[in-house]
Amino acid sequence: MASDSTNGDSTAELDSFLSRSFLDLEKIDENLFRSRTLWKHKTARGVYGGQIIGQALVAGSQGIAEHQHIHSLHSYFLQKGKQDLPILYHVDKNRDGRTYCARSIKAVQSGSVIFTMQASFKLQEPFRTIHQLPMPKVPQPDQLETATESLARFHKSDKLSENRYYFGKEWYDSFPATIKFINPDELLLERTFYPKRLMWVKAKGHISGDAHQNTHKCCLGYLSDAFILATALFPLAPIKKRSAVFLTSLDHSMWFHAPCRVDQWLLFEYSVEQVGDGRALCHGSIWDMNGTLVTTVAQEGVLRHQEEPAKL
Repeated sequence: MASDSTNGDSTAELDSFLSRSFLDLEKIDENLFRSRTLWKHKTARGVYGGQIIGQALVAGSQGIAEHQHIHSLHSYFLQKGKQDLPILYHVDKNRDGRTYCARSIKAVQSGSVIFTMQASFKLQEPFRTIHQLPMPKVPQPDQLETATESLARFHKSDKLSENRYYFGKEWYDSFPATIKFINPDELLLERTFYPKRLMWVKAKGHISGDAHQNTHKCCLGYLSDAFILATALFPLAPIKKRSAVFLTSLDHSMWFHAPCRVDQWLLFEYSVEQVGDGRALCHGSIWDMNGTLVTTVAQEGVLRHQEEPAKL
């Protein structure tokens, strides 16, 4: 996923996915990598945070032994990323042990640190689950419509304005994964919802069966930032104007419990632990289709909601 600057070739079997998800990095030096492409939606303040998470994890994974896998990461967003300038990823090798390895990654743009990550890797042991959070009972992916299909249905029934429909369609079309919400009505934010959301997610394209588990986990890092903080809007709905809401990530943590494939359906469950003081704390669990809990996610972010003045 990181290629040397002398040849510029990406791993062929991953190209169909990585060329869309922008996780390929240029290797400048042993511990220095540079982004090739950055994605920022036209309405966003900065580069998509999940891409920075994924790229930092790609950089930190370089030079790790084949038998060692990412098991956790903890990161902070310090400044927004700019799309028109490359991001440099500096990797520090904190520890190389027989069982555990640790890496610190700094994302730097225009001489300023915009993001930091601490990632830990461990020796792969025979996998056995002793206890885990059970997977919720939900409809299977083949019983549900995609997010884009849901938006089209809402637009056709006049529940969604022209602008909101095309904004949403463009976003989902450009995002490198297919999303199927268990409750698509959440997309409208017309009323208050219980602060929890469930959705099936599968990366677009195919990743070779020979790909290292760290590749899938880097991709999962990319995907995990997309909807988690927006779940905190559910207690605040109805939200009539997008401009009335300010959301941005402050930190992001992940714990990887079991092997997974991001090009197969994964069930994401996001919930809101607390909203207040201009912040929101969200929690996530991710299962594969066999019901195995593969990842836990936590994120705190800034949330400011400008309520419309009461009309007398």
